[in-house]
Amino acid sequence: MIAKPQFTMKDILPHYADLNCYEYFLACTEHIKEDYPLLQFMGTDHMRSEILADIDSLAYYFKEELKFNIGDVFTLFTPNTIEEVVILFALNKIGCITSLLHPMFPTDAMRSAMKFTKSKGILLPDFLFVKHAKTLSEMNVHVIVSTPAQYAVENSKKLSIKPNAEQIAATDGVCEFTFYGDILAACQGKTTQGVSRSGDLVGFYMNGGGTTGQSKTIMLSSTNINAAINNKFSLMIPTDDAPGSKSNIAALPFFHCFGLCCTMMCAIFAGNKCILMMSFNADDYIDILKKNPCYDLVGVPNMYRKLLDHPNFPGKHLQHIKYAYIGGDNVPFEFMNRFNTFMQDNGSTAILMPGYGLTECSACDCSNILWNTKPGTVGTDFETSRIVILDEDKKEVPFDTVGEVAITGDCVMKGYLTEDGKFGEGIYTDENGTKWVLTGDLAKMDKDRFLTFIARKKRLIIISGYNVFPADIENLIETLPFVHENCAVQGYDEKGRPIVRLYITLAEGADIAKLEEYKKIIIESCEEHLNRFSVPREICVLDAMPRTRMDKIDFVSLTQKLN
Repeated sequence: MIAKPQFTMKDILPHYADLNCYEYFLACTEHIKEDYPLLQFMGTDHMRSEILADIDSLAYYFKEELKFNIGDVFTLFTPNTIEEVVILFALNKIGCITSLLHPMFPTDAMRSAMKFTKSKGILLPDFLFVKHAKTLSEMNVHVIVSTPAQYAVENSKKLSIKPNAEQIAATDGVCEFTFYGDILAACQGKTTQGVSRSGDLVGFYMNGGGTTGQSKTIMLSSTNINAAINNKFSLMIPTDDAPGSKSNIAALPFFHCFGLCCTMMCAIFAGNKCILMMSFNADDYIDILKKNPCYDLVGVPNMYRKLLDHPNFPGKHLQHIKYAYIGGDNVPFEFMNRFNTFMQDNGSTAILMPGYGLTECSACDCSNILWNTKPGTVGTDFETSRIVILDEDKKEVPFDTVGEVAITGDCVMKGYLTEDGKFGEGIYTDENGTKWVLTGDLAKMDKDRFLTFIARKKRLIIISGYNVFPADIENLIETLPFVHENCAVQGYDEKGRPIVRLYITLAEGADIAKLEEYKKIIIESCEEHLNRFSVPREICVLDAMPRTRMDKIDFVSLTQKLN
């Protein structure tokens, strides 16, 4: 652990106040006089001045050509691309709402989401347009089609690149669309007045699991997003590096708040270059690391696993990395120690810094810090996202007592979107008028405000009235050399009684012929270190764990698998 710095990035950059995200970006970078590379896509850098000009062009198009008004909704249905960034900030500038959807949603889910949010249009890449063209033609919405080549090759925007002939032929007469490149050409140099000081307006719709486990559309304002960015800035030490000389890789998808705030937005607001990846691939990620001095890593556990297991990950390119943020899922102690030792051996001072957050609270609510860390915890809360632990009566519990995590502050959403559009759905307001999100997560907090995550309420396994926490089992099993991944869920025996069922995947080099021996070791380890209710009664071996859209282990499907 290093000494606490005199200043952090939060102290030297302007406060977000009531600024929208577009205004906050300008305020954070206006002191930089020279131009610099802001975004990189497929190996090509794009300067700050170019991206700002494109944002102005698209803002003009939406406001002056399409007549979008404050509060109108437009859907982004694309992997991470520069077009997505440009349109997101263009809409934010003029007070419109960006609805971010997973681009692999099936057609019916996409249509349902657009109908529910009253979206007036959609951006999607050419390779997805063919799949959804017929449905979009029936929806009477404005369709913008992009192609990755638009920003992938230097000066390619001047070529008016369009979807290839085969794709055009496949959709000829099926659905009208406007090509993104044609919009840029027609609106080049044009600008329009933005909506000033609109931070409190809803700016983003994001899909999340909801604290009840059901899919929800979460309404976030610019203030919510800016608060999360401010939180991450409080973890970063200022440097004298030239603008754009340090890089950050945005491999997490922007349709998830963690990816949007903690990779792309944090990087460009800090005056650094953000390198966009359409999807995470360990080979490509490592290639980018070798070509660009990247100062931090941001990811989920499975991403870090793939990097650590990759033969090309070691090397001097890791010396630039100062921070390694991790969230989204349980981080076993054994894995943390392995990663931290690996980074030290490769000349980096970075250590894994587990954090905690949820989309309803802008995804960055609690984190370990280089100068304030405690193993086994997800760190301390921030001033914009105060955390307390509550009992069943919504009363704050003493330190080191397990209860439900509740969060308040600027990070807290406007609420879940409802048919009538009223704010506050999913928000608990206490007797003092303070608004809280009750997360559905169980945790405990110590006297130093370090939070130890225990489990999702819906993951809690109850056997004979005893609470069994899957993370306790999983952290133990992680230490066994023949196990690659594991997940403990509630199952039932032949008499319908609840039991612990453990799923594992075998590590590379493990011998499937020794499976019964491996199971015996697992049982004996659990019997030695855990209470008797936490010992698995069933152990199932999978080729690979099922995963959610955010690459977390899908424990829900495993719970349902044999029940």
